[in-house]
Amino acid sequence: MILVRDVYQLKFGRIDQAVSLFKRIPGAAGRVGDMSFRQHALTDISGPMYTFVSELIVDSLAEWEKGRLNFYEQPDFTEWFKEFQLIVETGNQDFFTIENEHPGWSRPGVVVVRECYRALKWQIRPAIGLLQRYGALLADTGVGRQPRILTDLSGEMFNATIEVETDDLAAWEGSRRGLYERPEFQVWFAQLSSCVEAGGHEFYRVEI
Repeated sequence: MILVRDVYQLKFGRIDQAVSLFKRIPGAAGRVGDMSFRQHALTDISGPMYTFVSELIVDSLAEWEKGRLNFYEQPDFTEWFKEFQLIVETGNQDFFTIENEHPGWSRPGVVVVRECYRALKWQIRPAIGLLQRYGALLADTGVGRQPRILTDLSGEMFNATIEVETDDLAAWEGSRRGLYERPEFQVWFAQLSSCVEAGGHEFYRVEI
C-alpha cells in the first residue's frame, strides 16, 4: 500500500475552514473513477501552527496517478479548488510505502503520534524490523494503538516512521513512562541506537 501525504501550511487561522472544505471534497466517498482509496485529514498539535495534512492511501502509484486525473475531472473540483487555494500559503507532497497491514485511524478526535527516524546508511531494513517490534511493545503496554510503519518512497533516503493513535497526549505520556522501565524496551532501544542516527516526534489530531 502507498500513502500519499500532502502537508499544507495554511494562512493564519484557517484550519477550521480547511477541515470544512475537506469534508465536502469531490470523491470523498472513497472512489474516483476506477480508483478506490482511504483518506484522512489531520491538523497540527505540534510544529508550525495551522498545518493541515491530507492522507490518501491507495494500492499503487500507478493507481494514484490514474485516479488523480479522474479526480481533477470531477464536476465540482474546479469550484472546490478555487476555495481551497485561497487559504493555503504553501505545501509539499510525499510518498511512503506502508510496511504493514493497517486499517486506518479509528475515528475523528484521536491523536496520531509520529516517531520519525533517520537510519544509518543502508540500515533501513534492520530499522524496519526494530520498529515492528516497537509497535508491538507500544500496543502491548497501552502507549498507542494500531501501529503503522512507513518508509520513504520520495525525498531523502533511509527514513522510517512509526505512527500510533492514542486518545489524548496525557494517556500517551503516562503510559510511555512505564514502557521505558521495561527490560525488553531497554534491549530494543540499545539495538535501535546501533542503526539510527536521529529522530523526532510529531503530533496530529485526526479530523476526518
